[in-house]
Amino acid sequence: MQMKLVDLAAQNAEIREAVETEMAVVHRETAYVGGARVEAFEQEFARFLGARHVLTVSSGTDALRLALLAAGVGPDDEVITVPMTFIATVEAIVQTGARPVFVDVDPATCNMSPAALLKYLERKRFNSLNGPRAILPVHLYGMPAPMPELIAIAKRFKLAVIEDACQAHGARVKIGGRWVATGTMGDAGCFSFYPGKNLGAWGEGGAIATDNEDLARRIRSMRDHGRISHYLHEEYGYNARLDALQAVVLRAKLVQLERWNQKRRELAAAYRELFASDEVRLQHEPADASSCWHLFTIRSRRRDAIRNALLMNKIECGIHYPVPLHLQPACHALAYRSGDFPVSEQIADTVLSLPLHPHLSNLDIVRVAELVREALHSSVPPVSIEDREKRRATEMEVHG
Repeated sequence: MQMKLVDLAAQNAEIREAVETEMAVVHRETAYVGGARVEAFEQEFARFLGARHVLTVSSGTDALRLALLAAGVGPDDEVITVPMTFIATVEAIVQTGARPVFVDVDPATCNMSPAALLKYLERKRFNSLNGPRAILPVHLYGMPAPMPELIAIAKRFKLAVIEDACQAHGARVKIGGRWVATGTMGDAGCFSFYPGKNLGAWGEGGAIATDNEDLARRIRSMRDHGRISHYLHEEYGYNARLDALQAVVLRAKLVQLERWNQKRRELAAAYRELFASDEVRLQHEPADASSCWHLFTIRSRRRDAIRNALLMNKIECGIHYPVPLHLQPACHALAYRSGDFPVSEQIADTVLSLPLHPHLSNLDIVRVAELVREALHSSVPPVSIEDREKRRATEMEVHG
């Protein structure tokens, strides 16, 4: 039997009865867009996060774009983010008319480096007319970025803070003796409900969390064609509403989310104990952070050998992400080059995501760890950095 990287069928089995009951009501009422179930989910997710407002939208990318627009980001502005993330982070910046600017990540956490951010801001060699308007830190793999340090820097330079929490449903940071949810510390936090996320829909969906009344009002209007009443529109907006069918699924899963996240934490702890003496690098979890472990990653120069060993034994794994954004063909106009962000590049060349979901057992984790260990000590030589550079260059030629 194949071991899945993410087991959505097992999740669906847990929530099927609740979803089918609610779906029948939705179909009977034919209230498919917005409505009571969407509003109920917004309220329930807001309570889960400890946020004043949650505004649902049609995808995580829409959440990022609308949050940036509501914060006043537009043409001739810069938004500072990281190259080690999914391309939606940068797509959203570009779609506002602003210019993405990258700073490197911390090698231990894989998240935005406060030192790198501060260095860029203090040098003042900006690439747009207005200079930086916002920072967009990513909670990569579900691990919280160092928000207190990043927010302090943003305040010093009068920048908005939009959190990309698309992988961080239920991750937390300890501030002032209490745990605070990712997505609630900046001006706004953005979530994706893509099916494979810790809290995933049965299609696309997203949400924005904020305590700012003005941001909430603007986002509420923009997601619905700039509407302020049924046929009155104050601006050109977007069709970015969440379907009621997705809200039904999300409400059912939200009831299970904390239990599922706790199981992820237990399995991640088992992995970390098993790999304690092995030659793999693990993502560091700071003492004041609690990851929701959307992905459990290891880093090794033997990444390809490990991956092949797992796949040959019918164990799914993934690479998140093999090409950092500054080297993507889509980002060519930003004029970055190989070597500009060495930490992100090194992570991309060595990272591998292992199976981690709430329906795995400890025996499954042991089996994966044993295969990883065997591959680490096999006679197959590791892929050199030079070989990886050649392969990357070839991929860029083919796909560029």
